[in-house]
Amino acid sequence: MTESVVVGRGIGELRGAVLGEVLVDGDAGYADAGRVIMAEGRPSVVVRCTGAADVVAALRYAEAQDLPVAVRSGGHNAAGFGTNDGGVVIDVRPMDEVKVLADDVVRVGVGATWGDVAARLGELGLAISSGDTASVGVGGLMAGGGIGWMVRKHGLAIDNVVSAEVVTADGSVRRVDAANEPELFWGLRGAAGSLGVVTSYDITAVRQPTVHFGTLLYPWTQTEQVLNGWAEYAAHAPAEVTSSLQLAPTMMADRQVPVAVMVCVAGDPALLEPLRNLGTLLTDKVAEVPYAEVFSEMSMPADWRPRIRNGLFDMWWPDLTGRLLEGRQQLPAMAMEIRALGGAFGAMPADATAFAHRDAQFMVNSVLMGTLEAQGSQPAEFDAFWQTLRPNGAYLNFLSDPTDADLDSCYPASHRARLAALKREVDPGHVFRNALSVPPQAV
Repeated sequence: MTESVVVGRGIGELRGAVLGEVLVDGDAGYADAGRVIMAEGRPSVVVRCTGAADVVAALRYAEAQDLPVAVRSGGHNAAGFGTNDGGVVIDVRPMDEVKVLADDVVRVGVGATWGDVAARLGELGLAISSGDTASVGVGGLMAGGGIGWMVRKHGLAIDNVVSAEVVTADGSVRRVDAANEPELFWGLRGAAGSLGVVTSYDITAVRQPTVHFGTLLYPWTQTEQVLNGWAEYAAHAPAEVTSSLQLAPTMMADRQVPVAVMVCVAGDPALLEPLRNLGTLLTDKVAEVPYAEVFSEMSMPADWRPRIRNGLFDMWWPDLTGRLLEGRQQLPAMAMEIRALGGAFGAMPADATAFAHRDAQFMVNSVLMGTLEAQGSQPAEFDAFWQTLRPNGAYLNFLSDPTDADLDSCYPASHRARLAALKREVDPGHVFRNALSVPPQAV
């Protein structure tokens, strides 16, 4: 769409109504603003919002022009929900405030990245358990829950939210918490992308200036032994220990990449000793570091189109190891990460937040790497492999090609019903919709 056509549809008025930039095709920065890691969109307009008032203006423009809406922060969403074709993209990246309030509560703008948040809080000896990738945006991660390197000690990122500012579909700017609009506050903690545009969260930080963090490597020949031993330990590990086991694609290094166990100890480092005895330890790179240093960076070739699926498991059942390793041999492009949950994550009641799966002890996350051409027939085989695993649920943030069945896996029946009723109150027109949003309850 050319700028002249868009101007004729009210783009001039939109530019006059917002403090931030308004970008259309042909403007400098437009292509980058419409591109996210997993998709290249061509929206009608991108509104770079500096605050709630800009979000309100963008929503009113979208309503007036009958255009779909997408919201982006860091742009890492696996399904590409941060962009669209022909619609309005509400870009919240300019809203990147990080402000410490009273009692170690931190007001965080949804456009900030977690690496920046961690670095700024680290100067004060504070931390928030939140993800593992520096460039992931606050808004995107919080929308699904937020599994970080201290999830077993301090729970999901959403578990530490005490209030939030959100713009709902009718243009209302609301400050919600446990006492003020508690039902919307419940929904924002696990289904925020379906309910409005959150502009900031108030999050209780913890006094955790450093952690013991790093990687233990074991021989590829001991994969089954290490995986079984790790799963047995992780199911009963102290809450201070959060760990994951990572298996590289077998197409790498002639199937001989070592097994990696990544670990973060928010407490006594002696607690990780059992993890050093899972097999023949090749490398031990665990050291005390500032919490901000646990955040890595993610990049990939521009033409790669990873296919991502995950499952939450309430226990490590006897033949799960065999199934995972068999699937790994059948799918040479598949990388796999298994994260330990439980601890504080599981101490939260299942109905306390819109994120439901508090009984999960493990999350298996898998990524089919490479270009579509290189993947060949593996995407279909990948999906078929997942049909055999029978997980107890799924995590919203790690699904690249979501289906109706995935929506059911993210939100069990009781949560879906409650979200549908809430959706009917705050977004009856289903303005905020994607493949993983619960539709409003029918009249």
